[in-house]
Amino acid sequence: MQGAKAIIKALAWMTKNYVLRIKAEPKLKVTFITTAMLFFWFGTLGLFYEGLDFFHKFPLIGPVLMEESLYLFFAALFIMLTLSSTVICYVTYYGSREVDFLFSKPINERVIFFYRFFQSVIFSSWAFLFLGAPFMLAYGLVTQAPFWFYISTPLYFLPFIVLPTAIASIVILAVMRVMDYRKTRYLLIGLAIAGALFIFLYYKLNIRPSLYAKTEMEYFINNFLHHLRISKHPLFPGYWMAKSIVSAGSRAFADGIFYLLTFTINTLFFLQINWFMAKKIYSGGWLSSRGRSTKKEYPTERGIINGAVKLFAFMPRPARAMITKDIKLFFRDFGQWSQFLIYFGILAIYIFNLRSMPLSVDNVYWKIIITFLNLSATALVLAGFTVRFLFPIISLEGNKIWLLGLAPVTFRNILFQKFTIYLVFILFVSEFLMISTNIMLKSSALLMYISCGIAAMASIGLVGLSIGLGSLYPNFREDNTSRIVSGFGGTLNFVIALFYVSFIIVSFAIPYFSYEIKQVISERTFALSLVAAGIVTISGTAVVGMLPMFLGYRKLEGMEF
Repeated sequence: MQGAKAIIKALAWMTKNYVLRIKAEPKLKVTFITTAMLFFWFGTLGLFYEGLDFFHKFPLIGPVLMEESLYLFFAALFIMLTLSSTVICYVTYYGSREVDFLFSKPINERVIFFYRFFQSVIFSSWAFLFLGAPFMLAYGLVTQAPFWFYISTPLYFLPFIVLPTAIASIVILAVMRVMDYRKTRYLLIGLAIAGALFIFLYYKLNIRPSLYAKTEMEYFINNFLHHLRISKHPLFPGYWMAKSIVSAGSRAFADGIFYLLTFTINTLFFLQINWFMAKKIYSGGWLSSRGRSTKKEYPTERGIINGAVKLFAFMPRPARAMITKDIKLFFRDFGQWSQFLIYFGILAIYIFNLRSMPLSVDNVYWKIIITFLNLSATALVLAGFTVRFLFPIISLEGNKIWLLGLAPVTFRNILFQKFTIYLVFILFVSEFLMISTNIMLKSSALLMYISCGIAAMASIGLVGLSIGLGSLYPNFREDNTSRIVSGFGGTLNFVIALFYVSFIIVSFAIPYFSYEIKQVISERTFALSLVAAGIVTISGTAVVGMLPMFLGYRKLEGMEF
C-alpha cells in the first residue's frame, strides 16, 4: 500500500504542476485554445446530429438503418481499441524507462502493473472519449431518449474502454513471459494477420446477401443488413455496448441494466485475471525482457532499410544522415510501425468495402453525398495519422536534442527536411486513395479534381501543423509516443486538425450541394464559389501549415539545452 500511496502522491504532484504550467501561460492563449476546443466539440455535436437525423428520417427504414449502424460502429470500435491497446500495453509495460525505475524501488509489482494498466486505458481511449461524448449526445437527441439515457451512458463507456485493455493485457503478459522482447512483436503481427484473415473468410463465406432483391436499392439494403450480422453476435462485447445504448434510448430499462451488468461482470472477470497474472508473471516477464536478447549484428551496408536509404543519395550528406536516423528509429520502435500497419489495414478494409456499394446508380444526389463522405473519411484518417506519427517526431529526439544543435544543420533545415520527406509520403498515400476511390465510385471528372486538390491541400496543412506543433510543444522527457500525443500539444493538434479538414471540405461542399442538388445558384455563381473556396483553402492551408512551423522553429532556436 505504501507503493500505491507514493505513486498516487507523485501523480497528484504531476497534475498540480501541469495545472500551474497552464496557469503560467498567457491568458489570451489559454482562452483561445479552450474556446477553440469547445467550438469544435459543439461543432462535432452538430455534425453528428445532422448525420444521425438524416438516417433517422430516411423513409421506412431510417430508424432500422441507424440502429444497425450502431451495432457495426461499436463492433469495429471494440476491435480497434483492442488492437491499439495491445500495442500500447506492449510498450507501456516493457518498453518504458519509467518501468525500470519503478522496479528498482520497493513497490509491489501489482501496484506497478495497474498503474501502467490504467495509463494504457487512457492512452488508447482518450480520442474515443473526446468524440464519443458528442456522438452519444447527438444519438440521444435524435431518438428523443429519456433522461435515464444521459445518466447511464457514462456507465456504459467505462467497461467499454477498460475491457479491450484487459484482454490485450492478458495476451501481452502471457507472451512476454515465454518469449523474447523482440520476438514478441513478430508473434503479435502474425496473430493480427491471422485474425484479419479469419474475419475476412468468415465475412465472405458465412455472410451472404439476398439474391432475390427486385431493385438495386433493395439489394443494397439486404447486403448492408446481412453484412451487419457479424457485429450482432450475442457473445461479442461490441454487441453488449450497442444493445445497452439502444435499450436505454428506447426506454427498455431492464434490458439496458442487464447488458450493463453483463459488460461490468465480464470486465471485472478479466481484471481479476490481470490481478492474478500481475503477481505471478509480470515481474518475471520484465526481467526476461531485460536479460534475454536474440538481436543479430548486421554490417552497416546490408539490410532492407540500408538499401532503401540509398534512394536519398542525391541529397546533401547532413540531410541524408537525418533521414536515415528517422527511418531506422521508426522501424526499431514497435509501437510506431505496428500502429502504422493498423492505420493502413483500416484503409485497405475501407477501400475493399467500397466495392459492395451500388455504384452504378445514376442519382446525382447519392453520387455527391458518397463522394464527399469518402473525402471526409480519408481526410479524417490522414488527420489522425499525422497527429499520431508526426507530432511526436521532435519529442522523440529526447535528451539528445542538444546534439542536433551541434550538427552542421540548423533547426529550420531539420524541420523543413522532415516536412518535405513526410509530405511526399502523405501526398502519395492521399492522392492514391482519392484517385482509386473516385474511380471505384465512378465520380465525375470535376469531383475527382476537387477531391484530389482538397487531399493535396490537406496533406500540406496537416503535415506542417503536426510537425510545427510538435516543435512548439515538445516533451523531451518522455519516450512513449502515446503519452506524448495525449498531452496538451497533441490534444490541441488533434482538435485543430479536425477543425481544419472539416472547414476545407465544407468550403467546397456548400457550393456543390447548392448547385447540383438544391439548384439555388447559377452555373456562373457555382464556378465563382469554387474559385473562392479554392482561395480560402489555399490561404487556410498556408496559415495552418506554415505558421506552426515558423513558431516551432523559433521555439527550438531559443531553447537552452
